[in-house]
Amino acid sequence: MSARFAVRLVPDLLYAAPGGTELRLDLHIPLTESPPPVVLYLHGGGWLTGSRADHPQRLTRLARHGVAVASADYRFAHRAPFPAQLDDARAALRRLRREGPAHGFDGGRAGVWGASAGAHLAAHLALTPGPPGTAVRAMVGFFGTYDLTSAAAHLRPDPGLPLPAALRDTAWPAGLPDPPATRLRQALLAGVPEAELTEEHLAALSPLTRVHRDAPPMLLLHGTGDAVTAPGQSLRMAEAVRAAGGHAETVLLPGANHEDPAFDTDPALSAVAAFLAGRL
Repeated sequence: MSARFAVRLVPDLLYAAPGGTELRLDLHIPLTESPPPVVLYLHGGGWLTGSRADHPQRLTRLARHGVAVASADYRFAHRAPFPAQLDDARAALRRLRREGPAHGFDGGRAGVWGASAGAHLAAHLALTPGPPGTAVRAMVGFFGTYDLTSAAAHLRPDPGLPLPAALRDTAWPAGLPDPPATRLRQALLAGVPEAELTEEHLAALSPLTRVHRDAPPMLLLHGTGDAVTAPGQSLRMAEAVRAAGGHAETVLLPGANHEDPAFDTDPALSAVAAFLAGRL
């Protein structure tokens, strides 16, 4: 698919305020002849950091292909454990469905897209039944972790791969180690002390354990040079969806690292747009 549409930005829309925490989203709306579908984008950051404003070129470039993008903030795990993030994503979807016509997109044709921790949350949203108005028609994941259990312990990145500069420079919340270890981040997400984190907690946090035959179609992109999350995570997730009778595709980007610029190129986003075109 070719990128051919101008894009209108509608920033800083308040969509929910759980417990007084204001959550906002930004809309990237292609100027199409008829109302385009919309995809909810969830950013990465290890469930502890990041922003809806991260990687704006990624969001705008997909919108230029004719899909509206709503990039949303969500509560972080050290403030509100899972499933608070899932509740936030559902609240954003309800807002998009309700107010889509006012902004020029079709909120009834909605998908979800996430990167890293956002891909993990996007998979939960796609696979976990929720209240009316919160289902999605398709899911796209960039370099996500989908199985947090010990069954995936062998899916480890090559220790010789360099950590991307963007991750080395991450500002973690005050009071946490820099960087916080994976197990600590998982415990914060589960809402339990690290010493009490169990396999049952990890299974409950793993989208892989929620796979079912009626899962919406998935497209999972991963770099073969990912120093944070092994590409086997995406391959394993896609295999599980297909084994359950669903549809899942994987695209491996040769040599690409975690949050690599390769994911923001037009070829990568053209693949995302082509996948979404017939499903939203």
